[in-house]
Amino acid sequence: MVTRPSAWLAVALRGLGPRQAKPARAWIAIMLGSCTAVFFTAALLDEAGLDPLQLGCGAVLALFCLAVIALTPARAASLCVIGPLLGIASVVVLDLGTDDAGLTGQIFFTMPVLYAAVHLRVPGSILVTVAAITGEAIVVLRLLPLDQALTDVAFTGGMLILMGSVLTRAMVNQHRLVEKLRRQASVDPLTGLVTRRVLDDAVSAISSATSDAGTALILIDVDKFKTINDTYGHAVGDDALIHIAAVLSARSRPQDVLARMGGDELAVLMPGCDYDTAHRRAEDFVRTVHEQPLPLADGRKLALSISAGAAHARQDTGSTRDLYISADTALYAAKRAGRGRVGDPVPINGTNPFSGTA
Repeated sequence: MVTRPSAWLAVALRGLGPRQAKPARAWIAIMLGSCTAVFFTAALLDEAGLDPLQLGCGAVLALFCLAVIALTPARAASLCVIGPLLGIASVVVLDLGTDDAGLTGQIFFTMPVLYAAVHLRVPGSILVTVAAITGEAIVVLRLLPLDQALTDVAFTGGMLILMGSVLTRAMVNQHRLVEKLRRQASVDPLTGLVTRRVLDDAVSAISSATSDAGTALILIDVDKFKTINDTYGHAVGDDALIHIAAVLSARSRPQDVLARMGGDELAVLMPGCDYDTAHRRAEDFVRTVHEQPLPLADGRKLALSISAGAAHARQDTGSTRDLYISADTALYAAKRAGRGRVGDPVPINGTNPFSGTA
């Protein structure tokens, strides 16, 4: 299998690219826009008249900045890597063209390094830092005596490396913390099921469902859960939830979404599932939980029971809120009927598009 060079380039740019495309795109536009303004201002204020070199660098950066602004964040991701490198190249050309190897010429090399450390992945940050040091070395080796040039490269390069590494490490730690918090917000730490927030996002997708079968939702309560806690302790209550979650997971399809709604209430979202099938699967959940008691530490087995309510949304029918209401009314119908069973939905406002019948 032959892979095109453009495909390799795209993969490489993704590995070097931004951690978050939207802020990276915004800040590359700000950075290049600021450099463009500096170049144009310097060209206009030059005592010798308009400097074509500064105007040329400013024009290139301005066009690149406009391209970044015109593209979506996802499409501009590769430009977020190329932008700092282009900025470094522009500084090199400008410094050499103006014979400026002083502080005013070298300070601009810090901007791409700062940007890369904050926004790019670690390989991208390293690449930009190396490019900035290389660019600075090219300038001073061309314009300064060798001993002075080597001293400048050592001090400036060391500063760029220290600045880039410190900021990159700080941003990596922050990114890891954010990802950890995001996972904690998405996954229930006790049962390992997803949280209500994730379920809500999944349920909201029913309006764009393409399956003719529609989407089904099953809400589940653990029967007499307070009695379990009061009789055996909260540790056993936690074990009961973990056990039931494992049973439901084993009886679910890969595409189903299992969530802990809170307390002892669980939910199963089943895309591409009609009401009759959902009702049968809810009955299977109830039966399987009853047939698989929870083993206790003393060797006894604790019989468990759940009540369930199933609801169904046909394609592009009804609202997310009504689907929850329908499943919830079915669940409480099961509890009122004696628990340990599946309830039927109660019509909402006289009709109910979520029960499979009008």
